[in-house]
Amino acid sequence: MAVRIGLWILLLFPLLGVAQPTKCPKLPEHYKWNTARDYKREEDLVLRTLQWLNITPLSSEFETRSKANLFVMEWICGSPRIKLIIQSENLPFMEAYPDLLFPFIHGMAQYKLTKNADINELQPLIAGFKTVAFMIQSDEKLKKEKSLQPILKAYKKEKMQAYVESVLSKSRQK
Repeated sequence: MAVRIGLWILLLFPLLGVAQPTKCPKLPEHYKWNTARDYKREEDLVLRTLQWLNITPLSSEFETRSKANLFVMEWICGSPRIKLIIQSENLPFMEAYPDLLFPFIHGMAQYKLTKNADINELQPLIAGFKTVAFMIQSDEKLKKEKSLQPILKAYKKEKMQAYVESVLSKSRQK
């Protein structure tokens, strides 16, 4: 009977949205990508690493996050498949909180890797801002910062697209 209940609970957790502990995928100690085939070969590992980075708060597993960030950033910078366009004037958090740039890039990259069709540039930006908002929400200090409240508010109210569009509009007017 206990086994059945335990199994039932394990099956129910994903449906309830209860976060299950995850680990960073095992990263190679040495890596080098020279050809498009090399990048394609590592794409699944990069995607799993991005997923882990995007659900792991900035304040936890610092050393592992640093290694994972280096791995995915080097892959992103050289990958022929993924191109990210990031303009600092569109990132209102950038000057005061430059550490949030990496989660922004991670969110954009994960979105682009999971979408096979052509996508407009707004959707990856929204994904980047959502990742930033998650990091803000999961950090007690950042959560209290007044300048980050608009991002957090848009995230909680599921109005991130409108928020991103307003940020883009403001930067165009400058």
